[in-house]
Amino acid sequence: MSVVYRDERGVEYVSVPLPTHEVTEAVPIDARRLRRRQDERPFYAGTDGAELAAQPRGHRKHWSDDQWIAFKEYRTLEAELAREDQPVAAAVVVKMSQESVP
Repeated sequence: MSVVYRDERGVEYVSVPLPTHEVTEAVPIDARRLRRRQDERPFYAGTDGAELAAQPRGHRKHWSDDQWIAFKEYRTLEAELAREDQPVAAAVVVKMSQESVP
């Protein structure tokens, strides 16, 4: 992902990936972030509900009726399964007996 910065003089800087152990990007302090290039995901043509739910919201305007039906069925099924799941909690307490302590 490439980020472009511009300082107050109008000079643009493109960020350069640093080694993986580095956390920051080397740019001038007075530079402001202009834009971040986003990788476009291709439009999904199938009818798998899980895959449709993972697609960006902007892709929904291009969906067919079959895709909308599959998406709504998937969301309904997920909601029903979430309602049926009972919360489960477990705790295990391990105590040493007095006999095993020297």
